This record gives sequence, structure tokens and C-alpha cells, in this order.
Amino acid sequence: MADTATSTNKQPQKLAEEEVTETKYWKPWRSSWNIVSLVTIVAAYIENQVVPSQEFVNNGAYKVFLAAYFVYLLVVYALGAVIHGKIRLYSGHFAQLNASLGLLLIIQDLLTEKFAIIKLPFFVSFSQVLDQIQTDHALLWASTWSSLGLWLISFIIGTLIGVVLGLFMGRYRQFNYWSFPFLKVIGIIPAAAWMPLTMVIFPTSYMAEIFLIAFSVWFPVAFMTIGGVQSISVDYFESAKTLGFSESQIIRKVVIPGALPNIFIGIYTAMGLSFTMLVISEMIGAKVGLGWYINWAKGVGNYTQVYAAIVIMAVLFSVIFSLITKIQEYSLRWRQGTN
Repeated sequence: MADTATSTNKQPQKLAEEEVTETKYWKPWRSSWNIVSLVTIVAAYIENQVVPSQEFVNNGAYKVFLAAYFVYLLVVYALGAVIHGKIRLYSGHFAQLNASLGLLLIIQDLLTEKFAIIKLPFFVSFSQVLDQIQTDHALLWASTWSSLGLWLISFIIGTLIGVVLGLFMGRYRQFNYWSFPFLKVIGIIPAAAWMPLTMVIFPTSYMAEIFLIAFSVWFPVAFMTIGGVQSISVDYFESAKTLGFSESQIIRKVVIPGALPNIFIGIYTAMGLSFTMLVISEMIGAKVGLGWYINWAKGVGNYTQVYAAIVIMAVLFSVIFSLITKIQEYSLRWRQGTN
């Protein structure tokens, strides 16, 4: 009986998840677009191989990238054609985008490396960027890990401070009365404005960087959390008190779940600010890191290295964004059932 009841309860949730997936990947499966995207990747490879180059570039890494991209698309499309599930929705939805990326690779290669219409040193081809990443892979690897560790520590600290302050200020009027004026005055000051003081206050540059990034995070998270708590219907609090909930139970079962959608809005807002502050802070005192790498590359006039760091940042921040989106979807999965 228990197994039957559990299975019955899971059905609506599974249907809701499938509906969300279909809404997210809304473009229909078209075999023609899948084929076009594969053709554009092949065309990009042939173009790079056949058209004479005006610049001296090692295209080995670029060709490996195109081959890997082609194999990935081929596998995904083949699985999508056989398996009628999420992978089919995913591959069908992004087929047109993959085709456009193939065309973009051809265009940028022709404009830079092949015909030199936009020239070095400020504009480089993607194959040069990949070659630079391969050349500096050890230093870039160390810089990426350093930046990721710094960002993660700072972002967690800033988020925790913002959530705790927001929950207390949204829930307790006395706390809000004494704290909100300070929040409004201190929170709106850009974190970069504190840089001269942090270099004096903190004993190490690493601690100063943590402070600056955490400072850029806490205000948007706290502000959105306050709004989330104050938007919870009074009926929920009255029902909780009627059921005999203690204050800690109200916080855990009413306040935090009710404010969670707003907390994630604050986190997404803070992410962009924290990425910006990460790069700025690493430019002033760090001895390794992607921001430090960009600043060093700019100093020696090697803009290919600057582009290499930017590409890695784009990939790294996209992965972080996707992970937080997954955490949000899991934390707010109860909304799928209610919708």
C-alpha cells in the first residue's frame, strides 16, 4: 500500500518535471537543422584547412576543437533520434544555435587569420586563442583554480551574511528599525570604493580580495531576502501559530521556504557583481588568478593572452551559473507541483 501511495504521489511531480522540460526546450526537433549544424562545423574545418592564412597561426588546437565539437553533436543527435526524451528535446532545441555557431566560427576565421580584415594585435582568431590556452595551460590552470577558490569562499561568505541579515530584518521589526538605515547607506557604496582602505585594514591582499567580493554580494542578497520575507502572506504565520509552531519552526518551515525565490533572485544579481569584483580585486594585489593574468598580459601587450583568459572566464562563469540554476530548480521543486 505504501509503495502504491508513493508511486501515485510521484506521478504528478514527474509529469510536472516533464512539462517544465518541454517549456524550457521549446524549439521542436528538426532533422534538417541537426544536419545543417553538422555541415557548418565540417565547413569551418574545411575553410580553415583550405583558405590560405595571412597570419602565422598554429591551428592544431582549433582543429581538435572542431573535431570534438562535431563528434559531440553527432552523438547527441544520434541519441536524440533514438531516445525520445530530454536529450531529444535538448538537441532539437539547440540545433539552430549550433548551426549559427558554426557560421560564426567561419566568419571570424576569415576576418582575422585568413584575410586579416581586422588585424593583430587587438583582434585575434579563435584558433590563436585556443593555441594560447594550450601554450599557457599550466599558468591558466593555476589561475583558474585560484580565481575559483577565491570567488567560492567570498561568495559563500557574502551570501550567508546577506541571507541571515535579510531574514532577521524581514522577520523582526525591531531589528529592521535599527539595521535598515545602515543597510541603505553602506550597501549602496560600490565595493571598489573600499579598495584603498582594504589594502590598509587587512593584513594580506587575499583577505582584502575576499572582503571586496563578499561586500559586492551581501547587499543584493540581503535586500531581496527582506522583500521575500515581507511578501509572505500573514495567513501562513497565523496558521503556523495555530498549529503550535515555535519561532524556530516558523523560520525553518515558513520564512525560509517563502523567501527562497527572492533569495535566488538576489544571488543571481550578486553573481554578476561578484564576477566583476573578482577580476578587479585580482588586478591590484594577487600574484595568480585570471584577473591578474589579464592585467599581466595587458602590461606586456599580448592581447591573445587577454582573450584566452576571457574565454576561460566565460566557460567558468557559465558552468557556475548552470550549477546555481540546478540548485535553484532542486530547492524550488515544490513550485512545480503547486503549478
